[in-house]
Amino acid sequence: MKKLLSVCVLLLILFIPTHVWAVEFSIESTDINAQLHKDGQVDVNETHTYEFEGDFNGITRTLIPKENTTIDNFQASENGENLKVKKEGNLYKVYRGGSDETVTVDITYTVNQGVERFEDVAQFYYPFFDDSNETTYENMQITVVPPEPTDVKAAYGYDEAYETVEASDEGTVVFNLGEVSSEENGNIRVAYDASLFSEAPLTAEKPMLDNILAEKEKMDTEVAAKMEAKEQWGGVAPVIVGGLLLMAVGLIVQAIRRKRLTGIEIERQLSGNGRFPDTEMSLPATLLFTGGNLKASAIIASLLELVRKGNIKKVSDEEFELVSRETDFRHETRLIEWLFDEIADDTTFHVDDLDSYVKEKKNHEKFQGSFSAWKEAVRREVKQSDLTEKAAKTRWISSIAALVSFISIFLFAYHSLFLWMLSVVLLFLFFLIFAIAYRPLNEKGRRIMETLTPLKLSDQWKTWDEDEQVPALLYQIGAGKRKMSSSFATASQSNEWMIYLLLAETFQSGFEKADQTTAVSAAGTAGGGGGSGAGGGGGGSGAF
Repeated sequence: MKKLLSVCVLLLILFIPTHVWAVEFSIESTDINAQLHKDGQVDVNETHTYEFEGDFNGITRTLIPKENTTIDNFQASENGENLKVKKEGNLYKVYRGGSDETVTVDITYTVNQGVERFEDVAQFYYPFFDDSNETTYENMQITVVPPEPTDVKAAYGYDEAYETVEASDEGTVVFNLGEVSSEENGNIRVAYDASLFSEAPLTAEKPMLDNILAEKEKMDTEVAAKMEAKEQWGGVAPVIVGGLLLMAVGLIVQAIRRKRLTGIEIERQLSGNGRFPDTEMSLPATLLFTGGNLKASAIIASLLELVRKGNIKKVSDEEFELVSRETDFRHETRLIEWLFDEIADDTTFHVDDLDSYVKEKKNHEKFQGSFSAWKEAVRREVKQSDLTEKAAKTRWISSIAALVSFISIFLFAYHSLFLWMLSVVLLFLFFLIFAIAYRPLNEKGRRIMETLTPLKLSDQWKTWDEDEQVPALLYQIGAGKRKMSSSFATASQSNEWMIYLLLAETFQSGFEKADQTTAVSAAGTAGGGGGSGAGGGGGGSGAF
């Protein structure tokens, strides 16, 4: 369960979106003033206050003109002094360097044909930012000023600008948006009598006021329906999350209960039995199953296991002779081919053969390839050994819960129930990983695991019968837990297993050095925004 929890936390971290800026800053306030003129031209004055942490070179402003409009005369200044500006497509770079400062920059530009004139009304329908913007505006205000005092026919905003109209005095309309998060839209729309813009070109010979008001009414209806749905789903969300949470707890309890019952049965079977487990698995497969990895020490133990089984004969402490290629497992055959055919190229394998083989750099990649092929053959034996339960029913329940969680994520996100959405995301990750990874050990696997895991460091096997001592010693050698010492050897020379320990010591440095050298050698040779606001316009702000 700890492993599952670790994987869940890792995936959660990977799913959390992050964005790293080269410059640390925040836009504390943004005031935009749009002065409309009778000819349809719009003069815009923007004041941005940035708070920087660390060094910076300036600020950026992306202005994506709306369809049928152009942007001209972009200028920037600070306290009345002009600043250098560089234009790159729709991106304007304003150069003003410094470090750890609060900077206020004024920007001015002209939107040509920014006002659209129809038979009855003229409208300023414009996006000053869109969802391509990557920076949060902490406090934004947009003011629209008509050519002369007049009545407002309609004024409203979309998305982030919805219901933000706070003032309308003699035709001047103020949109107080407050905080505007990054990657959001927020078009504004203000309509006046068409006669006020008599010098502007006619956009279309048709009335537009009814359409403008109808669109506002439609938007209000949609927002009201969405709020009602959000309230309804807000009541359902605790039930869904609570039910999924109960299912998660139930799965955990079931897993713990199954593990406890299996443990009780294993304790009964192992009562009074302190011997090396009688298993059909080979030594390297047992090492992989209980240790999770095969190191160079596992090759040594597997070689000595073939000596014990009679496939290989010890000629001297540094030399072995191949007696028989008839093995019980494919990986044993692969090990014989690797050591005797590839490295020794003879029926006799000597310690010096390994050193000579590794000295040639062309053999490094071959050594690692053969090592990987041998490990893969061992891994196949473990997979075929039937050491885990299928737990099909439990995993199906978890899969169904994951599906329900997945659907709920989108439902909660659509209705802006983000806290509930986060809860369901965590539950979804749990159910998904549980359904994929839950493979409890059966009695056979549990018996092997609980018998051999303590044996890695224990010397209890020294009191066993001689025919059981060697397998236990080879297991410790393969796990990398048994190290040779002169005092240990002197005190134990009468034991049969001491021969294997001495042989292991002979090969230990050679195989470990070969693995490290070839592994290093083999590794060294392996080979602006979219403009989604009104009329395709938009933009955003940043710094550099």
